[in-house]
Amino acid sequence: MKIPDIDVEKLKKFKEKNFKERLEFIDKYAEWVKKQPNKKWSSQQNNIIDS
Repeated sequence: MKIPDIDVEKLKKFKEKNFKERLEFIDKYAEWVKKQPNKKWSSQQNNIIDS
């Protein structure tokens, strides 16, 4: 069984991009939470926790 070659640089770039996208999502979600009434966002959190 041959192990596939891994492009380490390509993997690093992918990880960096993924990390940046996660941070952007967190920033956007935090802004959304700040703008919404507590009842709205807390019910969404309950749905996630209960699932």
